[in-house]
Formats: sequence, C-alpha cells, structure tokens
Amino acid sequence: MSDSPVTLQPGVLAMPRVGEPFGVVDDPPVRVPLAGRVVRGYDVLGTRCADERRLFRFRWILGHQMCFLLWRVLGDVTHRGSGEKPDPRSLELMAACVDGYSSAMLYASTVPRAHYQIHLRVSMALQHPSFSGAWAADYRPIRWIFRNRAPWQADGSCPALARAIARNHVVHDRVADHLVPQGHSLLQESAGHPGTAAPGEKEDLYDNYFLVIRRPVNRPAFLTQFDSRVGALSADLAAHGFFPEIEGRHHPIPESETGPTKDLVADALRPLLRARQLMAEERFAEDQIPEDTRR
Repeated sequence: MSDSPVTLQPGVLAMPRVGEPFGVVDDPPVRVPLAGRVVRGYDVLGTRCADERRLFRFRWILGHQMCFLLWRVLGDVTHRGSGEKPDPRSLELMAACVDGYSSAMLYASTVPRAHYQIHLRVSMALQHPSFSGAWAADYRPIRWIFRNRAPWQADGSCPALARAIARNHVVHDRVADHLVPQGHSLLQESAGHPGTAAPGEKEDLYDNYFLVIRRPVNRPAFLTQFDSRVGALSADLAAHGFFPEIEGRHHPIPESETGPTKDLVADALRPLLRARQLMAEERFAEDQIPEDTRR
C-alpha cells in the first residue's frame, strides 16, 4: 500500500479573467528548472492508496486546473493573429497544448466509476444542480478550434494539430463512457430545476469548485503555477501509478491502454513537458482576446 508521500492537497490557481492580458513583469521569481523536479517513470497499473477519496479529489481538481492553464495558452496563440493561420512554431505549441489537455483529462478521470458517481458527481451537484463543464470560462475562446471551424484548419496543412484534436475527441468519448455511461450530465438531469444562475455566476461557481481565483497574473507566475502542477502530477504518478489499485483491482478507462490514447497513458508527462518547453520560448499575447470570442 502506498503511504502517499505526495501532499494530495490541490492548491489555489490564480488566472487572469478571460479577455484580460497578463500583468506586467516586474521582478520575475527565481524558479527551479522544471526538469529537475519531475520524476518521469511510473507504473500504469499502480499500488493502493491509503486515502482513495482524497487521491481522486486531488486528481479531479489538479487535472482540471492543468486544462485551464493549457486552454489559456491556446487562447492567446489562436487569437493574436486576427484569424490568420498561426506560424509553424505556434501550431506546434497548440498541438502540444491539445495533447497536454488530453493527458490531463485522462489523469483526472482515473477515478473508478462508482467513486465518481458517489463522491465527485455529488460534490459538483451540491455546488449547483446544473453544474456543467460548459461553464468553464477559459474554454469558450477556443472551442471553435476543437470544432475545426478556423478557415486555415480546412487545408490540411496543420497535421500535428489535426491529429491532436482528433485524439482529444477520442479521449472525451472514452472519459464520458467511463464516468457517465448513461450519457446524462448534471445539466441534462436538472432540466427544469428551480436552481438557476446568471452566466457570470455560473463561471464563478465553476471556478470556485476547482479552486480558481481571478486576478492579474504575470507570465512568470503563470508558468510557475504550471510547473508546480506538473511536479505534483509527476509525484502522484510515481507514488500510485496511473491506475491505482482500488479494492483489489484496477479500474482503467475502457481500452485506454491501446489505440490513440496509449501513449498518453504510458507517458502522461511527455505532452505536458513539451507544452511547457514551448511556452517558455513563446511570447504570450499581450493584447486582449477579441470581445466576440467571449460568448
């Protein structure tokens, strides 16, 4: 049994509001190189954790926070060119961020189905009966990319990004099949429920559940937060494996060890580290995301 050498306590994530630029860099913090804090090796089928409920809440929160960070980078890259096709380096960063998003989503969804239904799904319903991923503010500006609606996505000249997006759709489907096989989200199940919230309130409820606060953040601080979460994910995987042992067996997402997601399960850190490397080389967009992308 693992004695959980990792803290398993998700931290608060500070993010700029959608449409707001990063803050001015005054005195960048000194950071330990990410590679020096990452344990790359882990077992796909891991050991038992002493506190399963704490472990899977940690993974649910941490995995989603990593998605938010990656979405923000995608939003900056895709919207700074006024609709023009991004340059090759930016496309490489976008593909790495999409694969990192897929990896983080698989990691968050390693929770056994019964545990998800009894604990995580109930906790989200307590936050709001209609709690929905559609309330994620940072996804709105980039959802059209995942629907392949950018004109420059139609000419086939971005194969790496196209593959990453196709793989992301597979991951979405497999996560949904694993966690909610009946196909009914909280939003669908609560249709007609008297509990409602205005759009801005829904985003605040969503942020609050995933421990996100909105305030000015500069780029070094943003990257530091990404680094700390990659390090926490790495330490967790080294201690417990990708699929921890629960009640004497493992509960992997169906077929997740084969096909398009095989590499993401076997080496979840690879796309995250690649995205981080490219982020460090990228000048994030200083301009605001256009107003018409916020809805």
